[in-house]
Amino acid sequence: MMRVLVTGAAGFAGRYMCDYLSSLNDRPQIIATDVADCNVHNCDSFHKIDLLSSEDVANLIKQTMPDCIIHLAGIFGMEDFDAIYQANVLPMFFLLEASLKYRPDVIFIATGSAAEYGKIKTKQLPIVENTECNPVTPYGLSKILATEIAQYYHRRHNLCTMIVRPFQLIGKGVTVRLAPGSFAAQLQKAICEGMEVIKVGNLESSRDFLAIEDAIVGIWSLCKKPACGQIFNLCSGQATKISDLLNMMIAQSGAKIRFEVDPSMLRGNSDISSVYGSYEKIKKHCGWHPEVELKESISAMFV
Repeated sequence: MMRVLVTGAAGFAGRYMCDYLSSLNDRPQIIATDVADCNVHNCDSFHKIDLLSSEDVANLIKQTMPDCIIHLAGIFGMEDFDAIYQANVLPMFFLLEASLKYRPDVIFIATGSAAEYGKIKTKQLPIVENTECNPVTPYGLSKILATEIAQYYHRRHNLCTMIVRPFQLIGKGVTVRLAPGSFAAQLQKAICEGMEVIKVGNLESSRDFLAIEDAIVGIWSLCKKPACGQIFNLCSGQATKISDLLNMMIAQSGAKIRFEVDPSMLRGNSDISSVYGSYEKIKKHCGWHPEVELKESISAMFV
């Protein structure tokens, strides 16, 4: 039975990954890890470790000997670069070092981000994997540093590392630090408390929203058919205006609620007007393409 190690198993993507893997006919052995001491469903073993401890990471790899590592752990939505660097960059190094020492034939998939691309000109759309990266946030910078480390270990040590760059993920349980999660939380609160108005930030920008379920399938497709050293976009291939997303969510919630733009919630120069990617590379490699409609993802958030 294939052994799969999922880091960040208690997080948004981690929970979906464990649930998906447990549903497969050729179900692998699921080894889950997280810094939080929590109950992760649908895993065969759970290890509470801090990925900032190189010793703990090395012991984890040595004890579990995974065939595949799906590295989903990390933090998002902070301006503290030191904290983001430690959470998003150092664990990558420790995991790869431990893999090189104890499991050099492992398949290693790390989660990057569309934030690595950063400031994109209209003529560069749709974004492809070799689009020049110009991150504008500490998060995007930390992710591109982690990507460089993963690719270095492939070039230098021939480890089978791959990077997936999800665009904006959406689904039940998505963080309130992203627009869909924030909107859903505000709408639910407004309904419960009888509020008529919610406060929002910039609604004029457009984003490429991808269902978390589709992203999980894409990652597993690469586990089954590796392309060592490669980067793959995970996206829907189309842009949706934030105002349209909010109107769809209001309609789905059934609430009669207005929204007002709060200037304090605007992000200034770090906000990007329009972003959408191309998934042609992963489609050609393993046949993956998005299947879940945006309306389905929105509906699931209000169940």
